[in-house]
Amino acid sequence: MGRSQADVMATALVAVLACGAAASGAPAAVMTVLGIALFIAPGYLLGQLLVGTRVTGLERAAVITGLALAIPVLGGLLLYAAGVPLHRPGWLGLLAAVTLVGDLALLVRRRAGQVAPYSWPPTWRVPRWQGAVLFAAAVMIAGGGVGLARLGAAIQPRHGFTQLWLLPQRHNAHVLSIGVSNDEGRTTSYRLVLLRNGRVNTTWDLRLAAGQTWQRSVPLGPATVAARLYRLPDLADPYRYVFTGGGAVAGS
Repeated sequence: MGRSQADVMATALVAVLACGAAASGAPAAVMTVLGIALFIAPGYLLGQLLVGTRVTGLERAAVITGLALAIPVLGGLLLYAAGVPLHRPGWLGLLAAVTLVGDLALLVRRRAGQVAPYSWPPTWRVPRWQGAVLFAAAVMIAGGGVGLARLGAAIQPRHGFTQLWLLPQRHNAHVLSIGVSNDEGRTTSYRLVLLRNGRVNTTWDLRLAAGQTWQRSVPLGPATVAARLYRLPDLADPYRYVFTGGGAVAGS
């Protein structure tokens, strides 16, 4: 297998290296480079098998790009139908398998004289104007992808929460800091009940805007101190609960 099969050797090596790097826990930078190469390899091989040298220039690049994008889409549907989790091992196995099968098929067809051997430099070249169009399209697609990713992250639904704490103050261990922080994403009304040895000691009715924090200082004393936070209008089940006693703090 000489220079005429250099692309077969290169793509097979990419598949093997990608699998080996994933199994050995290679750094993210290495996996990124190998992942990009493994993403492109099946499209290139199928392009060689299906169209060969019948198309050139921008049309050839478009065919290879389309095939490279179609393989993960169709392969992902097959993995999902087969019940294979769509995690990195599944995608890696899919792309590596398609690459190695494509290598074998291309090698067989070249030896049978059905596909022209690989040559360098390539026998097809993209005219300058087509290259400029291709580059501009790549920039637009990349920019659109980044913008879409940022927009998706911005509008991703986020589950709100409320934080309740009851902690000894750093400068005075005999004084507790009790506080509530509203991260529900909207104005919320609460009732905060402070208990000492299981009996109600103090009650606060709070109305906090999104992102607002309420805090007070209360003496610790020898009693067990607990706090129950209710999210109004529900006064039956505590929304948050925390207690301190014997030097320990616990909550839920």
